[in-house]
Amino acid sequence: MTNAVIVIMATIAIAFSLFALLVVLYNWLQSKRQGYPLEAQIEAALLPIIFQGICAAYRLGERAVDEGYERLRGADKKLIADSIYAMLPDKIGNFDLTLVKSIITRERFEQLVQNVFDSFDRFYVEHKAHFDELFEEWKKTHQPLSKEEAPA
Repeated sequence: MTNAVIVIMATIAIAFSLFALLVVLYNWLQSKRQGYPLEAQIEAALLPIIFQGICAAYRLGERAVDEGYERLRGADKKLIADSIYAMLPDKIGNFDLTLVKSIITRERFEQLVQNVFDSFDRFYVEHKAHFDELFEEWKKTHQPLSKEEAPA
């Protein structure tokens, strides 16, 4: 009888382990390219919208500072950019929204947002010396805001 209980418990443990593995694997596969014929073209059509989401996040970051709040953190900006998925227009390039959302899941969209941001960030880091130089030139012709002029 003891051996039977051990076998049953081991079987249950193996079954639950396999189920957990399948859940993790399913989520991982959902975020990967699915290999649909139009997937690459749809992702390319989404790029301008993704850039708009990233720019909107930066604009809100500027607004937060202008209104006296702390600067938005990266995670806050990512949530803003990711939220664009719910606002996608009826047509993306030549593709209907229904087709786009059937091929590009929310998780895949969020990964695309991260990929685009990472690309932008690499560009900025690679050219940081140039941007720093431009900023230093700009500062020569502008004065810092006085306490009265600074946002509250």
